[in-house]
Amino acid sequence: MAHSDRSEGSEPAGAGRRWRAGAVGGLVAGAVMGAVLHFGLGLMPTIGALVGVETVLAGWLVHLFNSALFGGLFVAVFDRPFFAELRGDVGGCLSLGVAHSALLGVITGGLLLPAAIAIEGATSLPVPTLPVPGLTASFEFGAVIAVAHLLYGLVLGRVFAAFTLADGAVDWLPMDPVDR
Repeated sequence: MAHSDRSEGSEPAGAGRRWRAGAVGGLVAGAVMGAVLHFGLGLMPTIGALVGVETVLAGWLVHLFNSALFGGLFVAVFDRPFFAELRGDVGGCLSLGVAHSALLGVITGGLLLPAAIAIEGATSLPVPTLPVPGLTASFEFGAVIAVAHLLYGLVLGRVFAAFTLADGAVDWLPMDPVDR
C-alpha cells in the first residue's frame, strides 16, 4: 500500500489505527504534560478539584482521561483530506500536534477553566495567573503551562506518526506500530 493511501482513510483498518493512535498519543502526551504540571506547579490536586476531589490521584485521573479524549479530538479535527499532506510525514504530524495543543491551551485556559471555576463558586485559581499577582510568579506559571502544552503537542504528534506512518517508526519501541 502506498504511503499516501494510508493517510486518506480509505480503508477501515487505517481509520481505526488513526483513532487508536490519537487516543494512545493523547494518553502518552498527557502523562508527559502531567509530569510537568505536577512537578513544575503542583497542579494535580487543583485539576482534581475541578471534579470535586482535590487529590493528586483524582487530578491525574481527570488529566489522563481528558488527554486521551483530546487525542481523539486531534484525529477528529486533522483526519481530513485537507490535512493529508501534513499527516504524511513526521514533521507534519509534529506541526499538527503543536497547533492542536496551542488551540487546546487557549480553549481550556480561556474558556473551560474559567467556566469550571465559576461553576464551583471559586473566584480565582489557587495558583497565580497572568498578569497578577506578580511578574515573577505569573511568568513562571505561564511558562510552565506553555511548556506543558508544547510537550503535549510534540509527543502527541510523534506518537501519532509512529503509529500511522511507515517511516514514522520509533526505534525504542519493541515493535513497529505500523505493522500491527
